[in-house]
Amino acid sequence: MKIKLLTTIIAGVLLAGCGGGNDNSVDGGGDKDKKTTPVLAFDGAINGMVASYTCADGTSGTTTTKTDGYGLVTVLSDTFADKPESCSVVLSVPAGEKAVDMSNKKDMSKVIYSIPQGLLAQGQKIAATPFTTLVDKAIKQSGETNPDNVDITAITEEVFKNLGIDTSKVNPTLLMSDPAITLAALDPTVAQDIVAKTMVLSDVLVTHKDNAEISIKDIAAVTTTVAADIIDKNPEFPTATGSNDQIYVDLSDELADKGNFDTAASGTVPPVVETANKNPIVVPDADIPDPENPPVDPTPEPTPPPTGGTGGSGDGGGNGN
Repeated sequence: MKIKLLTTIIAGVLLAGCGGGNDNSVDGGGDKDKKTTPVLAFDGAINGMVASYTCADGTSGTTTTKTDGYGLVTVLSDTFADKPESCSVVLSVPAGEKAVDMSNKKDMSKVIYSIPQGLLAQGQKIAATPFTTLVDKAIKQSGETNPDNVDITAITEEVFKNLGIDTSKVNPTLLMSDPAITLAALDPTVAQDIVAKTMVLSDVLVTHKDNAEISIKDIAAVTTTVAADIIDKNPEFPTATGSNDQIYVDLSDELADKGNFDTAASGTVPPVVETANKNPIVVPDADIPDPENPPVDPTPEPTPPPTGGTGGSGDGGGNGN
Protein backbone atom coordinates (compact mmCIF):
# COMPACT_ATOMS: atom_id res chain seq x y z
CA MET A 1 0.00 0.00 0.00
CA LYS A 2 2.69 2.49 1.00
CA ILE A 3 4.73 2.09 -2.18
CA LYS A 4 1.67 2.42 -4.42
CA LEU A 5 0.41 5.41 -2.46
CA LEU A 6 3.73 7.21 -2.78
CA THR A 7 3.79 6.47 -6.49
CA THR A 8 0.34 8.00 -6.86
CA ILE A 9 1.25 11.10 -4.85
CA ILE A 10 4.51 11.65 -6.72
CA ALA A 11 2.53 11.48 -9.96
CA GLY A 12 0.39 14.24 -8.46
CA VAL A 13 3.54 16.23 -7.74
CA LEU A 14 4.45 16.04 -11.41
CA LEU A 15 0.95 17.08 -12.42
CA ALA A 16 0.95 20.07 -10.10
CA GLY A 17 4.48 21.18 -10.76
CA CYS A 18 5.15 20.81 -14.46
CA GLY A 19 2.47 22.92 -16.11
CA GLY A 20 0.96 26.33 -15.71
CA GLY A 21 1.80 27.95 -18.99
CA ASN A 22 -1.64 29.36 -19.67
CA ASP A 23 -1.68 33.09 -20.39
CA ASN A 24 -4.87 34.53 -18.96
CA SER A 25 -6.14 38.08 -19.20
CA VAL A 26 -7.68 39.64 -16.14
CA ASP A 27 -7.83 43.05 -14.54
CA GLY A 28 -7.32 45.40 -17.38
CA GLY A 29 -8.31 43.88 -20.68
CA GLY A 30 -5.31 41.74 -21.47
CA ASP A 31 -2.38 43.90 -20.41
CA LYS A 32 0.51 41.53 -21.09
CA ASP A 33 2.93 43.72 -19.10
CA LYS A 34 1.28 42.78 -15.81
CA LYS A 35 2.99 40.38 -13.41
CA THR A 36 1.96 36.74 -13.57
CA THR A 37 0.98 34.43 -10.70
CA PRO A 38 0.08 30.75 -11.09
CA VAL A 39 -2.89 29.44 -9.11
CA LEU A 40 -3.48 25.73 -8.56
CA ALA A 41 -6.84 23.94 -8.20
CA PHE A 42 -6.14 20.78 -6.24
CA ASP A 43 -7.93 17.72 -5.01
CA GLY A 44 -5.67 16.09 -7.35
CA ALA A 45 -4.93 18.61 -10.03
CA ILE A 46 -8.24 19.84 -11.47
CA ASN A 47 -8.63 20.78 -15.12
CA GLY A 48 -11.37 23.20 -16.24
CA MET A 49 -11.73 25.86 -13.52
CA VAL A 50 -11.40 29.64 -13.77
CA ALA A 51 -9.86 31.81 -11.05
CA SER A 52 -11.52 34.99 -9.79
CA TYR A 53 -9.75 37.26 -7.35
CA THR A 54 -10.66 40.33 -5.34
CA CYS A 55 -8.13 42.50 -3.48
CA ALA A 56 -8.52 45.05 -0.72
CA ASP A 57 -7.71 47.96 -3.02
CA GLY A 58 -10.65 47.08 -5.28
CA THR A 59 -8.59 45.28 -7.90
CA SER A 60 -10.41 42.21 -9.21
CA GLY A 61 -10.56 39.93 -12.21
CA THR A 62 -11.40 36.53 -13.64
CA THR A 63 -9.13 34.48 -15.85
CA THR A 64 -10.23 34.01 -19.44
CA THR A 65 -8.67 30.57 -19.62
CA LYS A 66 -9.17 27.59 -17.31
CA THR A 67 -6.90 25.43 -15.24
CA ASP A 68 -4.86 23.22 -17.51
CA GLY A 69 -3.98 19.52 -17.26
CA TYR A 70 -1.68 20.31 -14.35
CA GLY A 71 -4.41 22.17 -12.45
CA LEU A 72 -2.78 25.55 -13.03
CA VAL A 73 -4.05 28.85 -14.36
CA THR A 74 -2.16 32.14 -14.49
CA VAL A 75 -3.45 35.44 -13.11
CA LEU A 76 -2.14 38.65 -14.65
CA SER A 77 -2.20 41.34 -11.96
CA ASP A 78 0.44 43.45 -10.26
CA THR A 79 -1.64 43.72 -7.09
CA PHE A 80 -2.22 39.98 -6.88
CA ALA A 81 1.49 39.34 -7.41
CA ASP A 82 2.79 42.01 -5.03
CA LYS A 83 0.17 41.89 -2.26
CA PRO A 84 -1.45 38.45 -2.37
CA GLU A 85 -2.26 38.64 1.35
CA SER A 86 -4.74 41.40 0.48
CA CYS A 87 -6.62 39.17 -1.98
CA SER A 88 -9.20 36.42 -1.86
CA VAL A 89 -9.63 33.85 -4.62
CA VAL A 90 -12.45 31.64 -5.91
CA LEU A 91 -11.91 28.74 -8.30
CA SER A 92 -15.10 27.69 -10.09
CA VAL A 93 -16.38 25.96 -13.20
CA PRO A 94 -18.12 28.15 -15.81
CA ALA A 95 -21.87 27.48 -16.08
CA GLY A 96 -22.66 24.52 -18.29
CA GLU A 97 -19.04 23.42 -18.55
CA LYS A 98 -17.10 20.65 -16.84
CA ALA A 99 -14.00 20.06 -14.76
CA VAL A 100 -12.04 16.87 -14.20
CA ASP A 101 -9.71 15.57 -11.50
CA MET A 102 -6.66 14.64 -13.52
CA SER A 103 -5.55 11.99 -11.02
CA ASN A 104 -8.63 9.78 -11.41
CA LYS A 105 -11.06 11.28 -14.00
CA LYS A 106 -13.59 12.23 -11.31
CA ASP A 107 -16.16 14.78 -12.46
CA MET A 108 -15.50 18.01 -10.53
CA SER A 109 -18.02 20.18 -12.37
CA LYS A 110 -19.94 21.11 -9.20
CA VAL A 111 -16.86 22.06 -7.19
CA ILE A 112 -16.08 25.56 -5.95
CA TYR A 113 -12.87 26.17 -3.99
CA SER A 114 -11.96 29.41 -2.24
CA ILE A 115 -9.00 31.06 -0.51
CA PRO A 116 -9.77 33.73 2.10
CA GLN A 117 -8.06 37.10 2.26
CA GLY A 118 -5.09 36.84 4.60
CA LEU A 119 -4.17 33.23 3.85
CA LEU A 120 -1.81 34.00 0.97
CA ALA A 121 1.70 35.39 1.30
CA GLN A 122 4.16 36.84 -1.20
CA GLY A 123 6.67 34.26 -2.38
CA GLN A 124 4.41 31.38 -1.35
CA LYS A 125 2.73 29.09 -3.86
CA ILE A 126 -1.03 29.49 -4.25
CA ALA A 127 -3.50 26.61 -4.24
CA ALA A 128 -7.26 26.45 -3.81
CA THR A 129 -8.22 23.18 -2.09
CA PRO A 130 -10.98 21.76 0.09
CA PHE A 131 -8.91 22.77 3.12
CA THR A 132 -8.54 26.42 2.10
CA THR A 133 -12.27 26.42 1.40
CA LEU A 134 -13.12 25.11 4.86
CA VAL A 135 -10.87 27.74 6.45
CA ASP A 136 -12.70 30.36 4.39
CA LYS A 137 -16.05 29.01 5.61
CA ALA A 138 -14.81 29.06 9.23
CA ILE A 139 -13.84 32.72 8.89
CA LYS A 140 -17.26 33.58 7.46
CA GLN A 141 -19.00 31.70 10.27
CA SER A 142 -16.94 33.57 12.87
CA GLY A 143 -18.92 36.68 12.00
CA GLU A 144 -15.80 38.84 11.72
CA THR A 145 -15.98 40.95 8.57
CA ASN A 146 -12.73 42.91 8.99
CA PRO A 147 -9.84 40.76 7.71
CA ASP A 148 -7.40 42.67 9.92
CA ASN A 149 -9.19 41.30 12.99
CA VAL A 150 -9.16 37.66 11.87
CA ASP A 151 -6.63 35.37 13.56
CA ILE A 152 -6.28 33.15 10.51
CA THR A 153 -3.56 31.03 12.12
CA ALA A 154 -5.78 30.15 15.08
CA ILE A 155 -8.76 29.42 12.82
CA THR A 156 -6.63 27.19 10.60
CA GLU A 157 -5.29 25.28 13.59
CA GLU A 158 -8.83 24.73 14.85
CA VAL A 159 -10.03 23.52 11.44
CA PHE A 160 -7.19 21.02 11.19
CA LYS A 161 -7.75 19.87 14.77
CA ASN A 162 -11.40 19.22 13.99
CA LEU A 163 -10.35 17.23 10.91
CA GLY A 164 -8.06 15.06 13.04
CA ILE A 165 -4.91 16.22 11.24
CA ASP A 166 -1.92 16.51 13.57
CA THR A 167 -0.29 19.86 12.83
CA SER A 168 2.90 18.73 14.55
CA LYS A 169 3.29 16.31 11.63
CA VAL A 170 1.49 18.23 8.89
CA ASN A 171 2.21 21.90 8.24
CA PRO A 172 -1.18 23.44 7.32
CA THR A 173 0.38 26.34 5.42
CA LEU A 174 2.44 24.00 3.24
CA LEU A 175 -0.43 21.57 2.70
CA MET A 176 -2.71 24.39 1.59
CA SER A 177 -0.17 26.11 -0.67
CA ASP A 178 1.88 23.24 -2.14
CA PRO A 179 -0.26 20.15 -1.50
CA ALA A 180 1.32 17.55 -3.79
CA ILE A 181 4.89 18.19 -2.63
CA THR A 182 3.75 18.27 1.01
CA LEU A 183 1.87 14.98 0.69
CA ALA A 184 4.82 13.27 -0.96
CA ALA A 185 7.04 14.18 2.00
CA LEU A 186 4.68 12.76 4.64
CA ASP A 187 4.58 9.31 6.17
CA PRO A 188 2.48 7.28 3.68
CA THR A 189 -0.17 6.42 6.26
CA VAL A 190 -0.61 10.09 7.17
CA ALA A 191 -0.68 11.02 3.49
CA GLN A 192 -3.29 8.37 2.75
CA ASP A 193 -5.51 9.74 5.51
CA ILE A 194 -5.23 13.28 4.12
CA VAL A 195 -5.92 12.18 0.54
CA ALA A 196 -9.09 10.41 1.69
CA LYS A 197 -10.18 13.42 3.75
CA THR A 198 -9.51 15.72 0.80
CA MET A 199 -11.80 13.66 -1.43
CA VAL A 200 -14.62 13.46 1.11
CA LEU A 201 -14.38 17.10 2.18
CA SER A 202 -14.59 18.19 -1.44
CA ASP A 203 -17.84 16.24 -1.82
CA VAL A 204 -19.29 17.63 1.41
CA LEU A 205 -18.52 21.20 0.35
CA VAL A 206 -20.36 20.79 -2.95
CA THR A 207 -23.61 21.09 -1.02
CA HIS A 208 -22.65 22.64 2.31
CA LYS A 209 -20.00 25.26 1.46
CA ASP A 210 -22.44 28.15 1.84
CA ASN A 211 -24.91 26.51 4.23
CA ALA A 212 -24.73 28.68 7.33
CA GLU A 213 -26.68 26.11 9.34
CA ILE A 214 -23.97 23.48 8.96
CA SER A 215 -21.12 23.89 11.44
CA ILE A 216 -17.42 23.45 10.72
CA LYS A 217 -17.25 20.78 13.44
CA ASP A 218 -20.03 18.77 11.80
CA ILE A 219 -18.40 19.02 8.36
CA ALA A 220 -15.12 17.86 9.90
CA ALA A 221 -16.85 15.00 11.73
CA VAL A 222 -18.52 13.80 8.52
CA THR A 223 -15.21 14.04 6.69
CA THR A 224 -13.24 12.03 9.26
CA THR A 225 -15.95 9.37 9.66
CA VAL A 226 -16.38 8.74 5.96
CA ALA A 227 -12.68 8.98 5.08
CA ALA A 228 -11.81 6.36 7.70
CA ASP A 229 -14.45 4.06 6.23
CA ILE A 230 -13.04 4.48 2.71
CA ILE A 231 -9.61 3.39 3.89
CA ASP A 232 -11.05 0.56 5.99
CA LYS A 233 -12.83 -0.85 2.96
CA ASN A 234 -10.02 -0.03 0.52
CA PRO A 235 -6.75 -0.43 2.41
CA GLU A 236 -4.61 0.42 -0.62
CA PHE A 237 -6.54 3.63 -1.36
CA PRO A 238 -6.20 5.62 -3.60
CA THR A 239 -5.51 2.54 -5.70
CA ALA A 240 -7.66 -0.56 -5.91
CA THR A 241 -6.67 -3.48 -3.70
CA GLY A 242 -4.21 -5.66 -5.57
CA SER A 243 -4.06 -3.29 -8.53
CA ASN A 244 -2.45 -0.08 -9.75
CA ASP A 245 -5.82 1.21 -10.96
CA GLN A 246 -7.05 4.43 -9.36
CA ILE A 247 -10.27 4.47 -7.35
CA TYR A 248 -12.57 7.21 -6.12
CA VAL A 249 -15.99 7.75 -4.61
CA ASP A 250 -18.38 10.58 -5.33
CA LEU A 251 -20.54 11.11 -2.26
CA SER A 252 -21.78 14.61 -3.02
CA ASP A 253 -25.38 13.45 -3.53
CA GLU A 254 -25.41 11.05 -0.58
CA LEU A 255 -24.00 13.64 1.84
CA ALA A 256 -26.32 16.35 0.56
CA ASP A 257 -29.09 14.36 2.28
CA LYS A 258 -29.59 15.83 5.77
CA GLY A 259 -30.24 12.44 7.35
CA ASN A 260 -27.08 10.92 5.92
CA PHE A 261 -25.06 13.99 6.87
CA ASP A 262 -26.30 13.97 10.47
CA THR A 263 -25.67 10.24 10.80
CA ALA A 264 -22.08 10.64 9.60
CA ALA A 265 -21.60 13.68 11.85
CA SER A 266 -22.53 11.47 14.81
CA GLY A 267 -19.74 9.05 13.90
CA THR A 268 -21.78 6.38 12.11
CA VAL A 269 -21.35 5.66 8.42
CA PRO A 270 -24.75 5.78 6.67
CA PRO A 271 -25.59 2.53 4.82
CA VAL A 272 -25.76 4.25 1.43
CA VAL A 273 -22.28 5.69 2.00
CA GLU A 274 -20.97 2.30 3.15
CA THR A 275 -22.24 0.79 -0.07
CA ALA A 276 -20.49 3.42 -2.17
CA ASN A 277 -17.25 2.95 -0.24
CA LYS A 278 -17.39 -0.80 -0.77
CA ASN A 279 -17.85 -0.28 -4.50
CA PRO A 280 -15.61 2.62 -5.51
CA ILE A 281 -15.31 3.67 -9.12
CA VAL A 282 -12.23 2.04 -10.65
CA VAL A 283 -10.23 3.88 -13.29
CA PRO A 284 -7.63 1.80 -15.13
CA ASP A 285 -4.22 3.39 -15.19
CA ALA A 286 -4.39 3.55 -18.99
CA ASP A 287 -7.49 5.76 -18.75
CA ILE A 288 -5.93 8.47 -16.57
CA PRO A 289 -5.98 11.73 -18.59
CA ASP A 290 -2.85 13.05 -20.22
CA PRO A 291 -2.04 16.46 -18.69
CA GLU A 292 -0.64 17.61 -22.03
CA ASN A 293 -3.99 16.82 -23.67
CA PRO A 294 -6.54 17.42 -20.91
CA PRO A 295 -10.26 16.64 -21.19
CA VAL A 296 -11.15 20.34 -20.95
CA ASP A 297 -9.41 22.73 -23.33
CA PRO A 298 -8.06 25.48 -21.06
CA THR A 299 -7.93 28.11 -23.79
CA PRO A 300 -10.93 30.41 -24.35
CA GLU A 301 -13.00 30.42 -27.49
CA PRO A 302 -11.79 33.20 -29.83
CA THR A 303 -13.95 36.30 -29.75
CA PRO A 304 -15.38 37.06 -33.21
CA PRO A 305 -15.06 40.64 -34.47
CA PRO A 306 -18.19 42.80 -34.22
CA THR A 307 -20.56 42.35 -37.14
CA GLY A 308 -20.10 45.10 -39.67
CA GLY A 309 -17.22 46.64 -37.78
CA THR A 310 -13.51 46.81 -38.31
CA GLY A 311 -12.64 43.99 -35.90
CA GLY A 312 -11.86 43.69 -32.25
CA SER A 313 -9.12 45.24 -30.20
CA GLY A 314 -6.86 42.25 -30.74
CA ASP A 315 -5.68 42.03 -27.12
CA GLY A 316 -7.43 38.68 -26.61
CA GLY A 317 -8.24 39.67 -23.06
CA GLY A 318 -11.13 39.86 -20.73
CA ASN A 319 -11.66 42.76 -18.41
CA GLY A 320 -12.23 41.48 -14.91
CA ASN A 321 -12.97 44.84 -13.31
